[in-house]
Amino acid sequence: MSENTSTAATATEPLHEIYWRETEPVTPGPPLIEDIDCDVCLVGGGYTALWTAHFLKLAEPGLDIHIVEADYAGAGASGHNDGFVTPTIGHNLSTLVRRFGVDRAKLAYTLVGRSILELAHFCRKYEIDADFETRGYYQVATDQAQIALLRKDLAIAERIGAASGLALLGRDQMRERIGSPAIRAAVKVGGATVNPHRLVRGLAAVVRGQGVHIHEQTSATGVEAHGGGYTISTPRARITARKLVLATNAYQHRFQEFRRAVIPVWSYAAVTEPLSDERLAQLHWPDREGFVEAGNFIVFARLTAQHRLLVGGGPVRYAMGRDMSERRHIDNPAATRVLREVLARYFPCWHDVPFTHSYGGCVAITREFVPHVGAVGDNLFYGYGYCGNGIAVTHTSGKVLRDLILGRESSYTGLLFVNRTEQRFPPEPFTFVAAKAMSSLLALQDRYPKVGKR
Repeated sequence: MSENTSTAATATEPLHEIYWRETEPVTPGPPLIEDIDCDVCLVGGGYTALWTAHFLKLAEPGLDIHIVEADYAGAGASGHNDGFVTPTIGHNLSTLVRRFGVDRAKLAYTLVGRSILELAHFCRKYEIDADFETRGYYQVATDQAQIALLRKDLAIAERIGAASGLALLGRDQMRERIGSPAIRAAVKVGGATVNPHRLVRGLAAVVRGQGVHIHEQTSATGVEAHGGGYTISTPRARITARKLVLATNAYQHRFQEFRRAVIPVWSYAAVTEPLSDERLAQLHWPDREGFVEAGNFIVFARLTAQHRLLVGGGPVRYAMGRDMSERRHIDNPAATRVLREVLARYFPCWHDVPFTHSYGGCVAITREFVPHVGAVGDNLFYGYGYCGNGIAVTHTSGKVLRDLILGRESSYTGLLFVNRTEQRFPPEPFTFVAAKAMSSLLALQDRYPKVGKR
């Protein structure tokens, strides 16, 4: 869809469709129609499966690897997230240090930070035009309670040796970087922004070029263990694999072994029409870094390469029974109103810029707010639960899964989120009730910071 068509179609009502999908059209590949036998089968066509296949092929080019994907490669969260490439593992750094200690948190952040650099190199090497911009991003505060959170994060970063170059910037300093009247303080963090859809599609093309078979429009309807391997049933054929990787993230609960290990929650974003040169000149934002507001329910904003403003975040929603239906949930008028308020609060000069797109997508949440990557026995592997911060961590997880599949011990296989004993969510309706209660508590803490422990 062209920019002109999109803007005209959304003059009064935004499209409830993923914006990124307009930036590169996709024609899904043909479904699998013949039985096959292979070394490794990966279920899910997102970042986790694709990076794992990529690193396996680099290590062992002779492996016969097949990926099955119900839609097209990157159709899920990999291709429709908000494009922040961050070193964050799970929810936040303080939780990680408290639960796993300084040394393990430091190693994990070091390796995920390395992944950010390698992602930039990957795009250059394979000429993937994904608008990968390594300008970093800001964690911002709009009140004293959020400033206190930033100070706490700086102290923790210093404990793990990651504070070099980090400093708390005041209101006047931030006005020189982002001219938003709402920002009172900020810390600039290493990271990047990217068009996630074009990144995952480029990655899929690279993986295909390595000889990996990606079967799109091919859902896994059943998995059965046999001997030392697995049989994966699809609507028209079966795959027999010696090793199996389940990498479906928010859909992971559909496999019995992981039924209560992860829940999908709905997070929302909105995108404006392209900002004209005159509009852009109304706000001082010279380096175009994105920013994320400190809090339990973060809000964030960034500019796209097409000069659109993307805003997102706010309260998330869990739908009873792990309902992931886009038809029922992609449009959320209440979430759109919140995002309109976010835009007006941070950018009053752009308060009347219309949204052309407003949409939701599912984020995979684990009970402990950390990813889960590992193995069940010798031949079943998994990776999921990135809690909304998956672009860099999935790259790291691909190396973890490579080493686990090949039977190697490495710094990756010893990471804090690998082969952990997982806490499970309760059965329904208790998960729904608990999710509602936790959401209310977190929202109350954001409004009244002294309520309970964060």
